[in-house]
Amino acid sequence: MICHVCKKLDVRRLRIEKAVQIYECLDCQLGFVEQNVSSLTRSYKDDTNGFYDFEGYREKENKLKKRFGSLIEEIIKYKKSGNVLDVGAGFGLFSSILTKNGKYQIDILEPNVERFYLRFISYNFYKTTLAKFLTLTKLRDRGDLSIKRQGKLYDVIILMDVIEHLENPLVNLKKLKLLLAPGGILIIQTPNYKSLMARICKDWAWWMIEDHKFFFSPKSLQKILYKAGFKSEYFMTYEDWYDFKKNLDGNFTGIKNNPLKKLIKGLFFSLFFPFYFLFRKMIWRLGYGGLMFVIAKKDWRLH
Repeated sequence: MICHVCKKLDVRRLRIEKAVQIYECLDCQLGFVEQNVSSLTRSYKDDTNGFYDFEGYREKENKLKKRFGSLIEEIIKYKKSGNVLDVGAGFGLFSSILTKNGKYQIDILEPNVERFYLRFISYNFYKTTLAKFLTLTKLRDRGDLSIKRQGKLYDVIILMDVIEHLENPLVNLKKLKLLLAPGGILIIQTPNYKSLMARICKDWAWWMIEDHKFFFSPKSLQKILYKAGFKSEYFMTYEDWYDFKKNLDGNFTGIKNNPLKKLIKGLFFSLFFPFYFLFRKMIWRLGYGGLMFVIAKKDWRLH
C-alpha cells in the first residue's frame, strides 16, 4: 500500500466502512479506499442518502444558496469575470449564483444529472467525465479542428465536492493547471475527514465509499495542491449546522427505546449546542470544520 500523494509506504488502516477498508497515510494524512473495491461497493450504489436526488436537493436549496453565496463572495475578490469551467456541476446551483455576481462565461461538465438551475442561463454543456474531457483537451493540443473549443483557457476552474471522486486527483490537477489562463484560479471544496464532525459522529455521511475514493485533511489537501503546482491563496474550513446536526442524529439510532432516545438526545444537544456555537469559528480556523474550501493559483516558483 502506497500513498497517492507523497508516495510513501507509511500507511495504516483507518477504519472499515461497509466492508471496505479505508487507509491513511501517516505522513500527509491522505485517506483512501483499498484498491479494486468496485465489487464490494456495487450493492451500495443506491445508498447515498438522497445526495443525488433532486427533490432532496430542493429541500436544502435555501440553505445551499446562503452557503454558496458566501463562498462566491470570496471568489469574486479574485476574479469578477472570465471563462469558467465548472467540473461536476450537478444541478447547476453554484454556477447559477456565480453568474449573478459577475460577468462569467460558463462551461459545464456534468455526466449525470440535469442542470435545473441553469435553464435560464446561457452556457456550454459537456455531458462527459473529467477524464474524457481532458482527453479531448489533448486532441485540441494536436490541432484537431473538430473540437470547437480549441485553445480555450479558463480564468476559473471549479471542483465543488469533486476531487474526492477522482481516480487520480494529482494527475487531474496537473492537467487542469494547463487549462488555467494566466492569473486564473482553481476552486476546490471537499469534506474534511479530520474535522470535529467526522471525529464525533458515529456515521459521518461523507465517508460515502459508494462514490468517494479519497478523503482529505487540511494537510493532505495543501500537499496535493503543492505537488500539482498550485499555491493556496485562500483556505478555510466550515460546515452548516444543519449538516452537523443530521450527522449527530446518527449517534442515537442504536437506541430503540424512543422516550430514552429523546431524553439522551435532549441532554446531549443542550450541552453541545452552546459550546459549539460559542467556539465554532475558532474550530474552523484551527482546521476542524467539516468542509474545506480553497482558492489556489499556479505556483510560478515551480515552473
